[in-house]
Amino acid sequence: MDVSFHWFCLLQQLYQLWRVRPTNVHGFNLLHKMAVNEASEVDFWTLPVKNTSNIDILVHPNLQNYLKKQLHDAGIKHNVIIDDLQKNIEKERNTISDEGVRKRQKKPFKLSQYHTYDEIQWFINNLQTSYPDKCTVFTIGKSADDRNLTLVKIGTKGKMKPAIWMDCGVHAREWISPATCLYLTFRLLDDYQRGNTAVIDLVDHYDLYILPLANPDGYEYTWTNTRLWRKSRSRNRKSRCIGVDLNRNWGYRWMEGGASQTPCSDIYAGAKPFSEPETKAIADFIMKHQYKWKAYLTLHSYSQLWLTPWGYTSTLPLDYQDMVDPVKRAIVSMRKLYGTQYQVGSTPDLLYISVGRAEDWAKGIAKIKYSYAVELRDTGTHGFVLPANQIIATAKEILAGLLTFFKEIRL
Repeated sequence: MDVSFHWFCLLQQLYQLWRVRPTNVHGFNLLHKMAVNEASEVDFWTLPVKNTSNIDILVHPNLQNYLKKQLHDAGIKHNVIIDDLQKNIEKERNTISDEGVRKRQKKPFKLSQYHTYDEIQWFINNLQTSYPDKCTVFTIGKSADDRNLTLVKIGTKGKMKPAIWMDCGVHAREWISPATCLYLTFRLLDDYQRGNTAVIDLVDHYDLYILPLANPDGYEYTWTNTRLWRKSRSRNRKSRCIGVDLNRNWGYRWMEGGASQTPCSDIYAGAKPFSEPETKAIADFIMKHQYKWKAYLTLHSYSQLWLTPWGYTSTLPLDYQDMVDPVKRAIVSMRKLYGTQYQVGSTPDLLYISVGRAEDWAKGIAKIKYSYAVELRDTGTHGFVLPANQIIATAKEILAGLLTFFKEIRL
């Protein structure tokens, strides 16, 4: 098998990323119909929600002229955000070829690069060796293809402390997410050792549980086959289509809207809640230690958003203001570094209705007050193919925000 062809399956095709903005009901309905049509060849990177929202779509070259006419007839303007996605992927490929991976394995692990599953596993296990007093590494379960779900615990020994949960890499193509989790994990450990007072205050007060790669099978598939793969890699009964959207598989308001029952859909919710070993392993661990949790964060990309529950309804939680206030202060801290603008709000308000989400389950079932999904950089210039030269800046601003946020929720 020609792995390089399968990995970068878009090569030799001039795929474009368009940003469209419906200005009337007819235009919105047209886009919504495309989005829910399982046979559609238009890949919606962001979904149509309301008439005023921007919608990012990846368009096959054979469809571009036809789609331009459809949009024009419906009064919908479009801007080309990425003229040739192949070029973006080629740039990324040049830094992570098989030869490059082999060379990197002989050198110090660089947090400024994207890494394979095996490299990430090596790095995580090495952290426990390097920081034995503050770091514990253990496996909480296995993926569908029998890869480890490896969790890192950061904390000082002593009395039981409130705990923070953070996971990354739920959606396979969102490479910036696990890269950010790896940076955060290393910085918390190393900065504590170097005497950083803000980090020492955080780690002395909380136990932090970080799962850098919640979907290892899907993530590895984006390295070996299809770069823009989103779902897990489990086999679906009576279907040739593979995988489940792990962020539609949680057992809270499952399949009440904003998800699909069709296995070929990118937002397929699975045969039942917690049908997937990845979501079940996380939920089981959370519930086993339910009394400890102070906050739950799941890191995704892209859009630069800090999303609160609920995802299934536009009705806000009763304590919504309590959830938003510390995030607003965190966003200020983030913006001070590079001027990056994040927004905070509920999922339907800023994105769209979606159900079976992790943060909804964490708040609704596990009763974790401060539960969020954080959408990292950027706002569409690169989308899911964020250049590696933005990893450190993305992670630094998130760390600044988290230090402020965790301090605020202690009060």
